[in-house]
Amino acid sequence: MLEQGQSEIKIVRGCPCYKVFGDEKLCVNDDRVLEIEAIELDPSLFAFHTKKDGMEDERATEGNICYASIFINYPDNKVYCISQGWVLRIHGKDVPGDDLEDALQFLSTKELTTSAEICSECLYKFILTLGDTFADLLSRKEKTDEVKRYVDKFSLMIAVKHSQMDEMMEPIGTEEDIEEGVDHFAFLHKYLVQLQDQMTYWKKTEDSLVEEGKEEWLSELAAMRERLARLEFQFYSQTLQLRYINDFNLLIKMLQYILRTADEILGLNERIHNEIRADRFQQILGADERLHALEGYAEKSRTVEHNFGNILQILTKL
Repeated sequence: MLEQGQSEIKIVRGCPCYKVFGDEKLCVNDDRVLEIEAIELDPSLFAFHTKKDGMEDERATEGNICYASIFINYPDNKVYCISQGWVLRIHGKDVPGDDLEDALQFLSTKELTTSAEICSECLYKFILTLGDTFADLLSRKEKTDEVKRYVDKFSLMIAVKHSQMDEMMEPIGTEEDIEEGVDHFAFLHKYLVQLQDQMTYWKKTEDSLVEEGKEEWLSELAAMRERLARLEFQFYSQTLQLRYINDFNLLIKMLQYILRTADEILGLNERIHNEIRADRFQQILGADERLHALEGYAEKSRTVEHNFGNILQILTKL
């Protein structure tokens, strides 16, 4: 339920019904094929609107103008074209706002607030593959291929974001590198090597803290960081294996293992975050240089929570 004063809409740059074929730009809403004149506008131009009535004032006044932007209207759980005011429909069914929300969450490694910018083709494929409304429209083979493609790409996006946020790592690249096409294994290899380095570092730190007779909770904290790096390594190893699975039932089984790993990562991440924010950790922070690497994890922990939370929420729908 919306709280008083909260916006009733969410604006999205990108549209699952917007298609580009060579030089042609088409709208395929409601299974029609309409040639359009696309004018891609920044969704922040409409950000002052908080209700559907206000968005109706933004409709194009003439011609088949397309802003390649849409909005979710929470009160009726429908998705609307900004430039034409149409309800979005695919294969004879309205696109539910809930399905689009799921797509936005899964297709972005960033926290989404009032607006978002997402690849139009990605939205279309996600809604057909994982959306509840269109679950019966794809064969198991098609679903298998699409799920593999999503997890493959999303795991790379997570690795990129995490390498940028981790003070103990060198960034492995950018999301633009992924869009341009990369060797997934070679790209992830840079991240996996750094995770192995972290395992070694935190294991040595744990052992030295025990030998020095430090408080037990400190050595346990180092042990948790070592295990977290180990679980991340396991997660990426599992996602790489998906690329070689062509059977839908086997894919589901593998996804169950991936979900279990993601769940463990989330739980361990929360315990580490709570510990390094506790008073006892803050009080001894300046007394040991090794603890600064733990303190630096606070920033990454929020990103880990967001991204692996997405993995759990979306893949459990399968």
